[in-house]
Amino acid sequence: MGARWARCVALSLAWAACAAAPAGSPPAPPPDTPCDPLLLKRPPPMPPNVREYEAAVAQTARALSELVEQGAADEARAAALARAAARAPLHPPPAAVALGAPQLHLGVLYISDPPRLIVFQQNNSATLQQFWRTLASAWNASLVLWSNAWYSCEGNPGWWGGTAAARGAGPVRAAAAIFRRIPALPCEESMYEWLGGPPLCDPVTTDCEAMPTENEEQRLQYRCKCSSGHWHPGGGGLAWLSGATLADTGQLNCTPCGLGSHPAACLAEAYRASLLAANLAGMLLCLVIGFIIFKKRKCKAVAMGMWTVLEVVLLGAMLMYGSAASQYISDARWRCVAGAWLRELGFVACYGSVVLRLWVLLAEFRTRKAHRWTPRDSEVLRIVAAMVLGAACYLAAFTATAACDEDASAGCARAAWHHVTAAAELLLLAAGLRIAHAARNANVPFQERGWLAAALWSEGVCGVAWRAAALVGAAPERSALAAAARAHLSSGAALACVLAPRLWHGYRARSLAQEVSRRGPAEGFGAEGEEEPTSEEVRAELKRLYVQLEIMRNQTLRRDNPHISKRRGGRKPPHRRFSLQKKGSREKALQARRGGKNKASSQSVVEASEAGDASRTPEDSVCSIEGPSHYTDGDTLA
Repeated sequence: MGARWARCVALSLAWAACAAAPAGSPPAPPPDTPCDPLLLKRPPPMPPNVREYEAAVAQTARALSELVEQGAADEARAAALARAAARAPLHPPPAAVALGAPQLHLGVLYISDPPRLIVFQQNNSATLQQFWRTLASAWNASLVLWSNAWYSCEGNPGWWGGTAAARGAGPVRAAAAIFRRIPALPCEESMYEWLGGPPLCDPVTTDCEAMPTENEEQRLQYRCKCSSGHWHPGGGGLAWLSGATLADTGQLNCTPCGLGSHPAACLAEAYRASLLAANLAGMLLCLVIGFIIFKKRKCKAVAMGMWTVLEVVLLGAMLMYGSAASQYISDARWRCVAGAWLRELGFVACYGSVVLRLWVLLAEFRTRKAHRWTPRDSEVLRIVAAMVLGAACYLAAFTATAACDEDASAGCARAAWHHVTAAAELLLLAAGLRIAHAARNANVPFQERGWLAAALWSEGVCGVAWRAAALVGAAPERSALAAAARAHLSSGAALACVLAPRLWHGYRARSLAQEVSRRGPAEGFGAEGEEEPTSEEVRAELKRLYVQLEIMRNQTLRRDNPHISKRRGGRKPPHRRFSLQKKGSREKALQARRGGKNKASSQSVVEASEAGDASRTPEDSVCSIEGPSHYTDGDTLA
């Protein structure tokens, strides 16, 4: 009611002004005829904060839908909502905002520079049709849509682009669109008529941009320069060259960078090539070390560290190097997906194996005095496979929901995905450090526990610094240098802390062996050329030697002995009792029937036999085909 009253007052004031005008005054000149808009065929480059734009337009559409649901939606409130959305802290700032609810015949367009409010029912000219079409394009869509760019003469002539979204359902559905101005766009064929012909630059080796001008006869002009990785033999092409300059010098053709290229023009390409070579060198190093470990898998230094787990660590490090190398894929979508998959799968395989190795050391430390239980390689590999499978499921959800941008300057995915992924990585590292702290008193060869904990600490510091840079706004996910530095820190820490002590032990043992062969065993070195062992190593070696001697003695006693049964424990058939005889047995009854003949001697023999057999079980008998089932420290250390 208030809006109708205001419209009536405005019409009355206009009628009064017309009536008060002098009769001889000339009529106002008609406005200039607006130019026809130019709609392009290609989508424009996305803004750097594309996610913030999508969130803002979705929130604006939801706010209008709530007004419609409450029955309070009108032109005044829609105009106030459009002005508020135009003041959103976005970069670049919104140049126009459109809101619409067709079921209420409501449609407004607010242009911020110069400030102007346009109502759909009052102004639907050809210059504004693309604004209304962008708003209507999202009506039947559930996602946020981005429109193609177009040239409009509305207000200040120039390039426009917009994004639209609709929220609500049924009679309360509403749509919103936010528009931005674009200073320049890549040249395409639909512009050639406005440019006065095709640009004088090679479309393969150069970059061309079209910009609006203030000239009414020719509303567009272009400029060209050499593309990345190309240079001009004459020294030009490093900066933008206008169309007027190219009209005098001729067409611009550039040459790919290579031998004899211009150093200043191809510096960026050489820089990118050096980073790519460093990443590929890291992958090759992982392959070489993996081959060496496979060849030396029976050596003491490698076998004690579960060589299969070491191979998994190398595989994870190689995948992390591959994630940095994937930053050089030209297609932004594939670069986004490949980088995320390689990075996370490599991290889980590498540092998941490190955490599980610490768990194995803790299990061995806690069961050293009881019945010994040690996780086998197959069990550890199954757990690593389960962790990798879980990471693959998470990455599948990432790929399905995080729409990677086509523009290389935009972020790969929402910041929330990166924060959640980093939090999961830090949780895994924290679990590994907790296990390393629990096993701090374990006596581990090669100081393995300390080196593994150092690798986890290094990766944790790197991950925290990476997230801190992202929160500040540095966006390290977009930098090839940052990706390469992260890959080398993560993989390098794993390789240095996990493999270096073992390789150094092998090198040291070989050096001692060579010294023994040169100086002789009588000059202070052992026959095997090893370092001086500790008391724990000597005790363990003696125990192993005594157990082996006991087994060999039992095997020698049993070999080709026809009086020993092949069954476990040397047990005889039921009619032949073994060692322990219960009271009132058949043998004693036989002696009683003989009338006590040789009673004294027989009883002494039986008592001696029972006394000797009472402390031995059938399983501990030397007549067992399998030997003693267990050995105590007293038996082995003698």
